Parts: sequence; C-alpha cells; structure tokens
Amino acid sequence: MPKVSIIISVYNAEKYIKKCIKSAVNQGDVEIIAVNDGSTDNSSIILHTLEKKYKNLKVYDKENGGAGSARNIGLDKATGEFIKFLDADDTLPKGIINEMYNVAKKNNASIVKGNYKMIIGHLGLCRIKDAGNFASCPVGTINLLENKDIMVTEYPSIGNKLFSRELIGNMRFPEKTKWEDLAIVPVLFASSGKIYNMNKTVYNYRMYANTTMNDFKRSNAKVLDVIKCVNLIEKGLSERKLLEEYNEQLEGLYVLHTLFRVENVMLWTDIPQEDKSNIISLLLNIVKKKYPNWEENRFYKMYRKEITIFDIHMKDLNKYINDSYNEDNDIEKLKNKIQLILEKKAK
Repeated sequence: MPKVSIIISVYNAEKYIKKCIKSAVNQGDVEIIAVNDGSTDNSSIILHTLEKKYKNLKVYDKENGGAGSARNIGLDKATGEFIKFLDADDTLPKGIINEMYNVAKKNNASIVKGNYKMIIGHLGLCRIKDAGNFASCPVGTINLLENKDIMVTEYPSIGNKLFSRELIGNMRFPEKTKWEDLAIVPVLFASSGKIYNMNKTVYNYRMYANTTMNDFKRSNAKVLDVIKCVNLIEKGLSERKLLEEYNEQLEGLYVLHTLFRVENVMLWTDIPQEDKSNIISLLLNIVKKKYPNWEENRFYKMYRKEITIFDIHMKDLNKYINDSYNEDNDIEKLKNKIQLILEKKAK
C-alpha cells in the first residue's frame, strides 16, 4: 500500500499537465491516479505518454462529467493510506506530500492542511494565502470538538489538504455540481477528530484573473448548486451521527454560503435588474424558510464584522428584496422560480 494516492482530475490541460505530473511523481511513496475527464485537446495523449515513463502513474479515460465524477473514479481506484487531490493546472511543492504524511502519522491527525501559493495567470505573480476564510486558524494540532467553528471558518477547498482514506470512507463528491468541495469538506472536518495545520505552503494554485472575474460578472445557471451542497452537508453529518453535535455550524454554513451566492448575483452584469432582484429575493427566502432567524446567526455577524465588502453588500440587500416572495412557504417552489428565471435568460 502506498503512503499517499494523488488524484488528478484532468480536462483540457495540455499546457500544464506535464508540469503537474512531474511535481507529483517524485513525492516519495505515492501512486498517481490521473483521470482524463473527456478532454478534447491533447491531454489524453500526453498522459498516456507519461504513464509509460513513470511507473507510479496510472491513467484512466472517461466521458466528460466534471471534476467531481473524475475525483470519484480516483477515489474508487485509490489504494493509499492518505488521499491528496490535485488539479491538472496546479503543482505541488517539492517533497511536500512526504512531509504532510509524516506530520499526519506523528500527530495522529486524519487531516493535514497548509497554505496556498496563488499563481496569478500566465505572468506567474505569486502570493501566499492561508486557506482560512475569515478567522485565523491555530497552528499545530487542532481538536475539532474544542474548535468546532473551524468547520465553518475554513474555506471548504480540497487542494491544500491531505485526507486519511479511512476518514473519507464511502463519501463521494456530488457530480455535475459547482462548489462540490463544499458538500464533503465540512463533513470530513467534523468527523476527523484531529487536524494538523502546518502553516506553510503545500499547494501551488494557478488562478486566472479573467476567468475568475467572469465567474462573478456573468450569471450562472448553477447558482442553486449551493443549496444542493449544503443539504448534502446535512445528510453527511446525519449519516455519521454528527448532526446534533454540529447543528450550529451547519446553520452557519447554510446561511453564509447561500449569501455568498447572493453576492455573486449582485455583481452579475448580463441579466436585467428585475431578474437579479427576483433571484436574490428567492435565495433569501430559501434561507429564511430553513432558518427564520438567520440574521442573528453568529457566523453571519462575525463575517460582516471581519469582511468589509461582505458587510457593504449585506447593507444593500433591501435594494433587491421583493416582498411578494414572502408568501411562498415551499423551498422547492422557490428553487423552481429561480430556475425559471435563469432558463428564460438562457433563451
């Protein structure tokens, strides 16, 4: 059994995949599982060429189904004691996987996390970023039962984390879903018992400025995926008999991540103001039906206090609210109305 299985989801990454694989294969006792998710460029050819060169690299081809489905195949094939996820346009610092594994074993931690190095576009501009979202994360060993809020304050990304395969168990990513990390990372945190924060760079993340800006400016038909993901958090906690223990944190995740999508809608520039107002009103009412006193949620208040731009956007909510939607009591009906607005825009 290898110490770590590194799972790489690949889609149209011919420009970066060689560098990605090279950063992974020399990480010590690891197996590399690269899943080609129906790429239409030369990614598959490059991967199979590299497979002949590196004995610890295995390549699997599949029809396009999104990163979640590619990672799930990787999890099904993985045999390592620990799991590391890597995207095809990103890289790993030299020797970091062996270091993270040793930290996990020494400290009996089922999750080890660190920081990102953000590489901006093709210019290669870099900055170090702690993955903590809006609250500082203790360095060293973290007992989750004593630090439950980290489940909310930690950004739910997988790139900067090493997970015990036993901890993941039969959990899988939702497929064809945006923000799919959100659906499982909080559940893994809650059920981990012990996490270790290395507070050093463990992942080189390539960020494309233009693409990122467009994600905020353009309407996204998958905005409702956030509701799917937070519902899956609730389901996962329930299945692991942790729902009562982390009910307060679940509410914080539901409220905050839905409001993050509200912020996105505020910034959309390609739909009429009336449609934006209607979508925001509907999203707010979904939160209200689930948690009637959401405005008193302490994580919501904490985030407003810590993040200035979020506070500004929340002060602007009244500009968008359409009170007519208060008459709707069914969350599914509210979701369907959002979908109808987005479908109308798509036409």
